[in-house]
Amino acid sequence: MAKDDSRRATPRTKSKPDAPEASSQKSAPTLPDSLQKRGGTRVVLSEADMPRTRTSSGFIAGKAFSFLGRAAIVIAALAATCAIVFYILRMSSLFTIASIDTEATEHLSAEDIANLAGVKEGTTLLSLDTDAVVENLSRNPWVGDVEVHREFPDRIRIVVHERRVRSLVLMSTSAFAWYIGEGNVWLEPATLDLSDGKTAKDAAQELAAQRGALLIIDAPVTVNPSAGSTVEDDVLLGIDTYLDELPEEISSSIVYFSASSLEGISCVLSSGVEVSLGSPTQIEQKAAVLTEILEQHPGEITYVNVRVPSNPSYRRIDLSTVQPGTGA
Repeated sequence: MAKDDSRRATPRTKSKPDAPEASSQKSAPTLPDSLQKRGGTRVVLSEADMPRTRTSSGFIAGKAFSFLGRAAIVIAALAATCAIVFYILRMSSLFTIASIDTEATEHLSAEDIANLAGVKEGTTLLSLDTDAVVENLSRNPWVGDVEVHREFPDRIRIVVHERRVRSLVLMSTSAFAWYIGEGNVWLEPATLDLSDGKTAKDAAQELAAQRGALLIIDAPVTVNPSAGSTVEDDVLLGIDTYLDELPEEISSSIVYFSASSLEGISCVLSSGVEVSLGSPTQIEQKAAVLTEILEQHPGEITYVNVRVPSNPSYRRIDLSTVQPGTGA
């Protein structure tokens, strides 16, 4: 008889793990079970280590970048096409210049302007170098500003603005005078009318008044004018300095300057007063002293010397010796 084994096999049950302790902090994310153990050690990942998924904003940004890239390619292709088309048109006979429209000025005829422009036969509106046209015209000293307009299909229009005469310079050694234009450019010799016994000074003063120009007399022999060149003589530049820095009430009343030397610069006012100015220094002080003297002795001053403004001198009319005239 078989021995009754009192030990019966009982099924092994999986013990239930103890419940984790409650924590106020959120548990850190972990890897899947298959990746949780490395050599028996549990691995916990931080949020920075977690794999990221592509968000909708990243997807939109990617699409935008792709769109911009394609747009840049299209724009570059269009630019290259336009450049090729422009080059072909530029080299073709299309838009060949057939006429130059312009108007005569006081010293240049319309034909003169067209010839000076130097536009070669066969030039097209697209191949025209407008800077070269302006440079060619500017070789004439009377030419100031120049406008060049393309008028399709086959014309250009040129507008020339002449320099305005600023000064008339009479040399000290002869009846030889020159115009100075805007930009301090020598323009050309002036023709003086010496008929009826006029002196060179009288003729120059009359001509300057007609042209609305400032008269400068007694220019030294060192002044050597040349048409189209810039004025570089110290004595003439000194006069420019006086005109720029003197108060308007004085500069506007100057009839003419005498410029025998830099230290000998003087002027005559519309009142007839002669003013010895000297070299163009301490101009503000000189103007203040001159104004004070003229205001203290209205109508009595004939000459003022302000070369040294701290030590001026002047001459007055002795009113006691003035006799009434006959009017003849």
